[in-house]
Amino acid sequence: MSDYFTLLGIAPTVAIGLAAFESAYFAVQRQCHPDRFVGKSAAERQAAMQRSVDANHAYHTLKDPLARARYLLHMHGIDVGTDADTVKPSQALLAEIMELREEPPEAKILARMVEESSNRVAEQFARNDWQAMAQETLRFGYLRQAMED
Repeated sequence: MSDYFTLLGIAPTVAIGLAAFESAYFAVQRQCHPDRFVGKSAAERQAAMQRSVDANHAYHTLKDPLARARYLLHMHGIDVGTDADTVKPSQALLAEIMELREEPPEAKILARMVEESSNRVAEQFARNDWQAMAQETLRFGYLRQAMED
């Protein structure tokens, strides 16, 4: 299987336009709809079904900004937010997270921090600064978790 961006026919990026993204997803799903493969061989039907499954995985991964950032890093050989992380949080990030846990900010402030972190991830992606993007993606994940808690 190709990467999720190629599968959906969109450029790899952090900032995805939702309308174009969903349009690309539905186009792929139309191409591999079972009705288009009636009368085809079992191998063709199986390949279409697998493409549909892959498109679903791509959609659910790429529609979430944090999962998308993690996926982009994974495409560059960096895993964060998994059991097999290749990058660990910096001491500064760990200190910031501990401080946030001790004195959680107001919800509005935390929401702004999450948005700013997401923007920084996009900036670092644009600069191909994978290590900085990895640290900020870790931070983004911690901040989102703090919001959910």
